[in-house]
Amino acid sequence: MVTCKPEGMRGALDRLKYFGRFHRTGFHDVFIGHVEGREEFFEVLRGAKENEDPIWRYLARVVPVDRTFAFTLPTFRERLGEVIDGVAPDLPEGPFYVRIERRGHKGEIPTQEVEREMNERVIAAHAKGGRSSRVDFKEFQSVISVQTFRDSGGAALILRETLERFPFLRVP
Repeated sequence: MVTCKPEGMRGALDRLKYFGRFHRTGFHDVFIGHVEGREEFFEVLRGAKENEDPIWRYLARVVPVDRTFAFTLPTFRERLGEVIDGVAPDLPEGPFYVRIERRGHKGEIPTQEVEREMNERVIAAHAKGGRSSRVDFKEFQSVISVQTFRDSGGAALILRETLERFPFLRVP
């Protein structure tokens, strides 16, 4: 998922087409795409940022997505819970948090409440496996980022070291 600076959508799409397939989401300055070598893509973007490449006139931030899911309002928590259950075993023991960035369904999905439920779900899964985890927004070692676009969503487990290595990867 890529967000652009104001009025940067066209320039970003023109430049990123060389890395993979990207398309509009219907939300202003936000699009999604698929690249074959994500790590290599991030390295190229990091080098471009360090060398003040013009692509950064258009891009604001990038958020990886590993798993996608479709939902309806009544099934949102269940479907997201399934995704979280799939991610939880890969989540390292220790401090973490789940962050949902919702686009669409304003006022219909209680984002903070669902984040708390998903955090508790991860903690319970870890406890069941004899591992210890806790929610910590400052000292976290990993974050599960969830992005929604109307009735579809995506999630990724992102390690703190990855966020530090690629500063354009930002999760609120």
